[in-house]
Amino acid sequence: MLIIAVTAQQLEADLAAGAVACPDCGEQLSRWGFGRSREVRMAHGTRQLTPRRTICAGCQSTHVLCPAWSLPRRRDAAAVIGQALALAADGQGHRPIAARLGRPPATVRGWLRAARARAPCLRACATRWAYALDPCQGPVTPAGSDLGDAIEAIMLAARAWMLRFGPSRTTAWERAVWLTGGLLSGPTRAPP
Repeated sequence: MLIIAVTAQQLEADLAAGAVACPDCGEQLSRWGFGRSREVRMAHGTRQLTPRRTICAGCQSTHVLCPAWSLPRRRDAAAVIGQALALAADGQGHRPIAARLGRPPATVRGWLRAARARAPCLRACATRWAYALDPCQGPVTPAGSDLGDAIEAIMLAARAWMLRFGPSRTTAWERAVWLTGGLLSGPTRAPP
């Protein structure tokens, strides 16, 4: 699963122009149908997602391209999960967070467990991105927990992205998903 940070229309244009490369071998990706449709719960309401599938001209591997506003293997949007992580980093438990977001407590507990398990890796990835995007970046301020430190580094990286490339239609959590390669799961994305 690849995380993309462009609109569906831009993705289709980039695929048609041969501008999307395979992460495994670097060859051109081509359209290869669509993945299974699913409903993603947003902060208010739902959004339908039918991810684009691609195939590599070189190694013949296939990839599902997932927009940055959603997370792989999660039913909720990046902004909702990101808000839960930020609240947890501030010391709130999964039950109050679940009540605030209108989600089942077990679902929120699962997000928090996954994020806490990946927190050191997320912090390292986000810190590398923050300094790659803004070499004059100050130090990441310790937040008192692994999750808090990871969230602080992720937000610094998202801010550095915005300062470097200017305002965009993507949210900080969408940039965080793209920069970390999925936030709660998957391999982290290294800066170029």
